[in-house]
Amino acid sequence: MELIDWIAILGALAWTPHLFSIIKKALMIPEIRVITEEFGSVGFTTYGSIFNLRLAFSIKNSDIVISDLKIRLKHESGEERIFEWQNMRQQISTITTLDGGVMPTEKNHSVLAIKLNQNDIIERSIECREISYINGINKYEINAIKKKAYLQEQNEYVEADFLRCQEMTDLFNYMKHSFSWKAGAYKAIIEIKSPEKFSLVDNQYEFSLNPIDIEFLDKNKEQIAMSFETVKEDKSNLVSWVWRNPRLVKSN
Repeated sequence: MELIDWIAILGALAWTPHLFSIIKKALMIPEIRVITEEFGSVGFTTYGSIFNLRLAFSIKNSDIVISDLKIRLKHESGEERIFEWQNMRQQISTITTLDGGVMPTEKNHSVLAIKLNQNDIIERSIECREISYINGINKYEINAIKKKAYLQEQNEYVEADFLRCQEMTDLFNYMKHSFSWKAGAYKAIIEIKSPEKFSLVDNQYEFSLNPIDIEFLDKNKEQIAMSFETVKEDKSNLVSWVWRNPRLVKSN
């Protein structure tokens, strides 16, 4: 073997640790697997259209931090809406009630981030609201707050009259007109962000809402104004929002 051949071999060997490092790094990219409960929760309240899921995250290869979570809902008509996480709840334990029932105790978490690690499967109830609703309602809320502050400053605030003022009427109308649920099939795509590279598995699901579901959810519009009233002693004006729980089917 000539000298030039030995030089080539030594040069290749010098690159071997670097190549191993590249290959190892590629193989160690975290893989996040999304696991959902069998049913989702669909609602409509003064917070707009709401889509809640109970999720579990399984992680492989290395730990990772999730910095954002959105759910892209695509209706069969082609309409697409994006829901963003606003709150997370974690079940801590359960309490047995006097009648023998079981009541879970839960802890609220910030939606700033979730740290996922390989040793545990992280479970959370994720509460998501429609981004367009959040962005659009702000100006109506500000106008209503200013009106209430002015009336209180003038010692003219009367709840019943305030709830009928133009500012509150505009706010109620915005809420009612923001109802976005439709009968038909939906595809839910769970989108996750992280400062690190990762792969995402099992993040697409399907569900359907029928005309009866929409009829029940639409009734929540009638409770919007009442939800701003002070609750009476007999609780006759206590609001109870209607929710629907469609079955989720994995689609990928």
